[in-house]
Amino acid sequence: MAVPAAQKRVAELREKIEKANYEYYILDQPKLADEAYDALLRELQQLEEAHPELVTPESPTQRVGVAPSTRFAPVEHGSPMLSLSNAFDEAELRAFDQRVRKLLDREAVGYVCELKIDGLAINLTYEDGRFVQGATRGDGFVGEDVTSNLKTIRSIPLTLREPIPGRLDIRGEVYLPTASFEGTNRERVDRGEPAFANPRNAAAGAVRQLDPKATAKRNLAMWSYSAAGLKVASQHELLERLKALGLRVNPHWRRTATLDDVIAFVNEWREKRHSLDYGTDGVVVKVDAVADQERLGFVARNPRWATAFKFPAEQATTTVEDILIYVGRIGTLTPVAALAPVLVGGTTVRRATLHNFDEIRRLDVRKGDRVVIQRAGDVIPEVVRVDADARKKGNEYPEFVMPERCPVCDGLVIHPEGEVAYYCGNPACPAKTGQRVGHFVSRGGMDIEGVGWALVTQLQEKGLISDPADLFFLTKEQLIELDRFAEKSATNIYERIQAAKDRPLARILLALGIRHVGETTADDLARWLATRLPNNADLGAVFEMLRNASVEELQSIEGVGAVVAESIQEYFARPEERPFLDKLVRAGIRPRMPAPRAVTGGPFAGKTIVFTGNLERRSRDEAEALVRSMGGKATGSVSAKTDLVVAGPGAGSKLDKAKSLGVKVVDEEGFERMLR
Repeated sequence: MAVPAAQKRVAELREKIEKANYEYYILDQPKLADEAYDALLRELQQLEEAHPELVTPESPTQRVGVAPSTRFAPVEHGSPMLSLSNAFDEAELRAFDQRVRKLLDREAVGYVCELKIDGLAINLTYEDGRFVQGATRGDGFVGEDVTSNLKTIRSIPLTLREPIPGRLDIRGEVYLPTASFEGTNRERVDRGEPAFANPRNAAAGAVRQLDPKATAKRNLAMWSYSAAGLKVASQHELLERLKALGLRVNPHWRRTATLDDVIAFVNEWREKRHSLDYGTDGVVVKVDAVADQERLGFVARNPRWATAFKFPAEQATTTVEDILIYVGRIGTLTPVAALAPVLVGGTTVRRATLHNFDEIRRLDVRKGDRVVIQRAGDVIPEVVRVDADARKKGNEYPEFVMPERCPVCDGLVIHPEGEVAYYCGNPACPAKTGQRVGHFVSRGGMDIEGVGWALVTQLQEKGLISDPADLFFLTKEQLIELDRFAEKSATNIYERIQAAKDRPLARILLALGIRHVGETTADDLARWLATRLPNNADLGAVFEMLRNASVEELQSIEGVGAVVAESIQEYFARPEERPFLDKLVRAGIRPRMPAPRAVTGGPFAGKTIVFTGNLERRSRDEAEALVRSMGGKATGSVSAKTDLVVAGPGAGSKLDKAKSLGVKVVDEEGFERMLR
């Protein structure tokens, strides 16, 4: 693929993946199926491998998880909580086994198979056998302190059955049993709130309650599956040791001597999983011997000694009763198939995403068609294919045509040249406003708890808000007049909105909903602004500087490429955005400027470092974390601004580019010497 085309596709993929991450981790309401997400991530990885110059620090491929929320105190993990590579079929499992045997240089390798729990990854810290702290996974290095909430979960022991001296970190999955998940969703629907898409998001929502009493009301439980600080010789010994210490270990695990045994376990649980009272979406396969795990080590963000096999999406056939159009926060028109109700994986399905107009054309799906749908990872279903033979000959249904007018506000629909998406061109569209407010108040944005979809809808219907800034001008009297609001609840919402006027600049920038600006870019943009504005600068000064910034100036920010720079400039140049931004200034929102990044006198202070190839002594994530902790910056691409490239075995185009630019290159041993 030519570089301009690759750059465009990379930008599209990153936007889709970041949107999916936001919906999954921040809103706890995923809309993209796991398999579709994995396919997007794989395509992005392949494009970045072919065009390493397009890799940027904020790319989803450079992340382990998602940045922790600022609603909870940050917790730095004693050792990183990294992610697993995925396998989607038997061939990929066999490829994993082949790599393991080749690296270990022997044929016989034992494995342990464990069910992959559909929950929230958690780290429990014990000191001398006593539970002292619990944290979410966060970005893999820093999580959220949710100790008080985790103490309400009865399956988490507050004291181990044996007082292990020193620190012990237990990793596991907090989950919501199926019955509790269904009950929680019924309660949410009754309150006019959107239902959780899957048990994982329901568990995440429960664990992140600000009030531990609210967490205690949910029937949460936890399975433990790994530990840092226990001396054991194998994974199966570790599971048995955890159980002996009083920790809850899922009983459905098995030691296997061959990969054929692994595949037999996978096939067995592909069907049996429906009999469980909790969700599982796959099987985790781990090399059993700890000595072998240490020899295999890590590559990028994944251990070489483990992989997660994901069960294939479940499918069913039903009829498309209609094709509806939903309007998103930036006006994107998304087609959705309204279906005759059908049972898929134990859940009744009535809607399936069609993604975009191009996908409708590719599938040739029409109203009245018989279609095959699937649920990947138990999230919102998608249409896989149309049963064209089921159409009556000579009486075919007409092709779907995108509307020329927005179905919500009757605004003109626009289709920018070169883009897949169609948009509502009316900046005051109520659907755009509602989605935009939802993004603005979310945990990743201004973090205003209690301003959910039901409240936003009421405020819109009564004409009290036309954009997110209007929230700051609401009075308690206006809130009291809303349905299901008493003085106390109105006061709580009012006070939370007023408290949100004091927020970090990066969070404010993210809340604006600028295309291509995710958490990392918002943080980089905030730090760039902090070097050009006084520490007490108001929001008006921030917006004015961004309005006057050229694309070239914005591109000078580390990690901001041409596409992102143009998107930022275009946003602040839009005349229709001016009233909203001015209103935010009048509301008295006070941006907190970011503190300068810590710089030490070490070898990496103020330096930009790139790692390439395979590292043997530590994972790339650990190495990059070390660089950042010593005042340096770890990026994913080599440029003239790069100060050092650390090249391990298998280094490719990044090493070649470093040599061509005259950038200093060291091997892993050289990097270790610099650390010492």
